[in-house]
Amino acid sequence: MTTDATEARYTALLQVCQDPLLILDGERIVDAVPGSAGWLKPEQMKGKVLSDLLAEDLLIQARSLIERARQESAPVQHEYQLRPEHLPELRALGLHEAIWYRGTWVVTAAGEIVWSARDITAQKKLERKLSHQAQRDPLTGAYNRRALVPVLEVSVAQALRYDGASSLLLIDIDGFGNINEQHGWDAGDQVLQHTVSELHRLKRTSDFVARYSDDQLVMVLPETNHEQAMLAGERMRSAVEALEIPYPTGNLSWTVSVGVASALNLEDDAVSVLRRAHEHLLIAQHSGANRVEGEAL
Repeated sequence: MTTDATEARYTALLQVCQDPLLILDGERIVDAVPGSAGWLKPEQMKGKVLSDLLAEDLLIQARSLIERARQESAPVQHEYQLRPEHLPELRALGLHEAIWYRGTWVVTAAGEIVWSARDITAQKKLERKLSHQAQRDPLTGAYNRRALVPVLEVSVAQALRYDGASSLLLIDIDGFGNINEQHGWDAGDQVLQHTVSELHRLKRTSDFVARYSDDQLVMVLPETNHEQAMLAGERMRSAVEALEIPYPTGNLSWTVSVGVASALNLEDDAVSVLRRAHEHLLIAQHSGANRVEGEAL
């Protein structure tokens, strides 16, 4: 094949490529193909060096990947995000929204680097949506049990490591089964939703609310000692007792029982704190319900 034919094929391939491409000689851009990236302007990119365009952290990352591609003599892939607020030069060239890319770096026989970038923003948004759904209770919007455990583990571990505090409220809706039987399942759903809304209204930014089971909720209280947690539990109990929902079968009102436990010993972990909170919840329920019980310190 003649040089002209090879050049024509190369040009045609670049024209049909949907992924943006940069051709690098060292760190200097010798050619650029916008592909489907409307913001990338080849005439403005050519001649620039990577340090002109990339923030320091992304530049270090790109250099490392290029070096890997050279050493391994094979394509190297990595996912990264371009954010216009962090990349003023690219913003001036037309990057106006954050975009996720899956980059591929390949070394040519002539020693140049071909950097292709596939837009995976839609995929990342879908992954985030699915992850959000996997960690949320669809009825109340609170986090679910799956999301709770790692949060509680971190909170307890940090409290013990730094001689701090961490507490947990295990909240049970009193007579929840009776509510469902007397008023219907929709009434029970509304009771749960209003209870979670009230917990969110009262919680601090750092607190974490999750649905633990059908009628049980959990609130993780980082940097909160047992005395403070008992007071928080009483605020929750009192606030829920004051709630009332208009309903066709009669206004709904209900109460909660609260078990409180705190990270107290070096051997404590998420499981042991949860277990003690459950023990104290049983005491509250067997002592007449609508009350808060905690550690005997």
